[in-house]
Amino acid sequence: MKQLIDRLQPALRVLNAAYRQLSSSRQKQIVTISVLATIAALIYAREVRDLQTKTQAFGKYTVVHIAAREIAIGEPITASDTQTFTMPSQFVLPSTLLELSESLTATTNIQQGDVISEQNTSASDQRVAVPAGMRAVSIVPRIAMPALQPGSLVDIVANGQIIAARGIVLSTLDDNSGIVIAVSESTAPAVASAAAIGEAAIVLAN
Repeated sequence: MKQLIDRLQPALRVLNAAYRQLSSSRQKQIVTISVLATIAALIYAREVRDLQTKTQAFGKYTVVHIAAREIAIGEPITASDTQTFTMPSQFVLPSTLLELSESLTATTNIQQGDVISEQNTSASDQRVAVPAGMRAVSIVPRIAMPALQPGSLVDIVANGQIIAARGIVLSTLDDNSGIVIAVSESTAPAVASAAAIGEAAIVLAN
């Protein structure tokens, strides 16, 4: 028996050395993982702190609506045409619409990513803003015509000639008894004069 044990001694020493090496490797792995986890936690904590600092620098945030696609002038705007975007409140203009009306219509060509505001839309329950470079003129139609909606495109005709092309309907009274139309600044005087003497007629445009 003693001889057998003596013969196994070399093998036992090899196994013991292998066990010690394996135990040492495991300890090294555990130490390495612990160090990496600590470094990751420190980096995460720093990133969170930096983000909080940046957030506090901008102050409050506001959720706005931006166009999810290109919207042509005169098109109705629904919830599916927009998406929400959070931005610092200090960068939100007073004309920005924080809530969308059910009867919202584009009064200018809106590009994807543009903020939805009073400057590029109108609705029957909102105060209408005159697009930049245009003037609002009130016209009383002389003849019956199809019902117009805010955002509809019309031509203004007087004495058989178009004096203002592609005007934008901003608002209408009941039964189209009075229509407010945005026309270019250069044609506004002629349209106002024709409307004052009852010679301005409205023609639907494409």
